[in-house]
Amino acid sequence: MRMLRMLGVAAQAEGIRLRREVTGTARQAAWIAAAAVFGAAAVATAHVAAIAQLSAVYGMAIAAAIVAGGDLVIAGALLLLARRRADPIAEEARLLRETMLSAMVARDPVGDALALAMRGGSAPLLGAVAAEAVATWLKRR
Repeated sequence: MRMLRMLGVAAQAEGIRLRREVTGTARQAAWIAAAAVFGAAAVATAHVAAIAQLSAVYGMAIAAAIVAGGDLVIAGALLLLARRRADPIAEEARLLRETMLSAMVARDPVGDALALAMRGGSAPLLGAVAAEAVATWLKRR
């Protein structure tokens, strides 16, 4: 019964980890989409207006370079916001899942009892089943 509880905890931890990773991925995609929308809007509107204003003072080529530099700064800032951040809750859920799975693999009383039964008859198997039943009964008390 203890192994089933450990498997249940491991499954819950994996569910938490997966939900947190999906949320992080969705957030990252939203920031990237915002960067793309802003980039398209900047190319369509700001370039025309800024180049028209700056070309009178600096000339067409310098005005276009100034506008492009501003776009690069804004796009870089948005990409920095889109970075993946470490999620301590997802990391803790992953560690809990690994702990539960390793504890389950490390202790397998039914498998041990079956291995003993294959080597020495059914007495060890009956003893293991009885010991597990007594241990469960004692835990309830």
